[in-house]
Amino acid sequence: FVKRHAEAAALYNNIALLHVESDCTIEEPKIIFSNNNNFTELIIKYPKIKNKLPIISKILKIKRYKYYYNHGLDFLKLKGFTPDLVHCNVMNPVGFIAKHWKQKIKTPYILTEHWTGFLASDGRYAKNSILKFSLPKIANAAEKILPVSLDLKEALMQNNLGKNFQIVHNVVNTEKFYPQNKTKNKFLVVADLENTQKNIPGIINAFKVFSETNTEITLSLVGGGNDEGLILEHINKLDLSTKVKLHGRIPPEKINNLLAESYASILFSNYENLPCVIVEAFAAGIPFISTNVGGVHEIINEERGVLIPVNDETALVHAMHQVLKTDWNHEAIMNYAINTFSYQKIGQEFDTVYKEVIGV
Repeated sequence: FVKRHAEAAALYNNIALLHVESDCTIEEPKIIFSNNNNFTELIIKYPKIKNKLPIISKILKIKRYKYYYNHGLDFLKLKGFTPDLVHCNVMNPVGFIAKHWKQKIKTPYILTEHWTGFLASDGRYAKNSILKFSLPKIANAAEKILPVSLDLKEALMQNNLGKNFQIVHNVVNTEKFYPQNKTKNKFLVVADLENTQKNIPGIINAFKVFSETNTEITLSLVGGGNDEGLILEHINKLDLSTKVKLHGRIPPEKINNLLAESYASILFSNYENLPCVIVEAFAAGIPFISTNVGGVHEIINEERGVLIPVNDETALVHAMHQVLKTDWNHEAIMNYAINTFSYQKIGQEFDTVYKEVIGV
């Protein structure tokens, strides 16, 4: 997400992407620097804290995280880049750095936010007393917060996180996803293989029923995750090993090929914000079946797909049949993705926000 947003913004502004992370495989700090026209990228990796005392470890982690972000900013300045504005991707944890810089060097900051933890259906923010103490200060000191959906904006407002909002969607490289003229013979799921959120067994259950009357259609699962083994067991239990294929994690170009062969892409999630996989399917001209969660209803309508209730496997079976019978306007679906989520569109929206904040 971060790099795609930065690349989109760099179409209209001089952008530096600074990313800092710990790495348990190294003993010395590692700096990766590149510069390409208006886009500079600086990645700093540093040795992971190994102190066994939890309190000491936490303090050292915060200090080291802050130190290397300050070091990265100094490094960029030596390379001739001094920011007029800091744009953070999610407020936790990097918003802490932006707030510190605003206090120290008077640089304003904005926040892009896409964490599902703020949603009531997820609940992680509501259960975390540390975040409930720290994040309001970070959010309310930002010049503007850019949630990726209206649903997330409403969740932030309900939690008193931020004062000035503007929705700017996630960005997708629509040039990597495009319609192809291929014979369709499958449904496609692109998701982390994590059942608590994504409910992959529910998709497999519904496909088992659907395949009883549609014997030539298969289901492809793209992604990896902690529940991959459980999902494979479920596939075998339902005797679907010849009908359901696990592809693992694959590059966008291969996903596009699978989309071209699919009647629709599917999510059966218990909660979401606004998943990029929906937009990627749209960019390939493919309709989408999804549970009506988070901000999904903001982009899926009867012209681009089918919305169904959470955990309703019967509705998912009906949606699969409906997709087969519908005459979709694939070009219109693709154009919607380009006009709403492309690098050019999101880059222009960022440019407008930047100019407003710094007063250009």
